[in-house]
Amino acid sequence: LLSEELGLANEKIVALEDVLAEKESKIVTLGESEENLKKTLSEKSAQFEESTETNSKLESALSEANDTITTLQSEVSSSAEKIKFLSEDIANVRSENARLVERANQLESSFTDSSKQLSIEVTHLQETVYTLEDSKSALSDEL
Repeated sequence: LLSEELGLANEKIVALEDVLAEKESKIVTLGESEENLKKTLSEKSAQFEESTETNSKLESALSEANDTITTLQSEVSSSAEKIKFLSEDIANVRSENARLVERANQLESSFTDSSKQLSIEVTHLQETVYTLEDSKSALSDEL
């Protein structure tokens, strides 16, 4: 009976040793898994840090781009206003140019009329001079 109990106890010890070996194997596996998880966590933390740094750089670049856009919009607005004023100036210059062309045409017409009138008067004066010379010559002949 004692031998039987001893056999059963040995079987239980072997079974418990098997369970213990299994548990030790699971502990080793869990330790390896824990190490792998720690390594993965460390890698992910480094990636997160890089991502945060990149994000910060991108936000800074975006802020600069927005500032540039604001500056360009202001310059475009200013340029549009200058173009408006220049367009008004051009319209005024064209109007003044048209007025001056009209005045030049009037002066040219007036000059042409005056030239014709002077030409008629010169011709008349020449005729008068010829008449006077003829009269002078006739008087000289009579004297």
